Amino acid sequence: MADMGTLQQRAMLRGYEQQLLAARRLARFRVRRRIAQGEEPYDPDPAIKRRAFVEQVAQELYESLLFTGSDNPVVEEIRESLSGLVGMELEFTYPPGEKLCVVGKGPHGPRTLTEEEQRRIRNALWRITRQKVDQSMLVKPSGLRA
Repeated sequence: MADMGTLQQRAMLRGYEQQLLAARRLARFRVRRRIAQGEEPYDPDPAIKRRAFVEQVAQELYESLLFTGSDNPVVEEIRESLSGLVGMELEFTYPPGEKLCVVGKGPHGPRTLTEEEQRRIRNALWRITRQKVDQSMLVKPSGLRA
């Protein structure tokens, strides 16, 4: 015959299981209700929240620190990765009254890159920045891989 402690533990676990099942049913009901009302369903998946946070941090790095200059080690690593990918050192400048200008420093000296080259470099910079932020995040929800 099982002792009282084991019976109480089983009863307690059964109660927890019923609570979890009820919470899941309630969450599914809320999602269906939101969809029926034409709203965006709330996805409790922590990967979505993490991805949004990665995008937010990457955007901050991309917009402010990378173009304005910073001694931040992460920014330096991103710049080195981009330079390695492009094959030359890059400088981001804002000429007076103009938009962002990317200057490449090659063996023949500095030169302003074409619009197409600048677009490709900004796209590569965004990908590298996002990847670097994603890799350096300290907390990863369970079930996610880097």
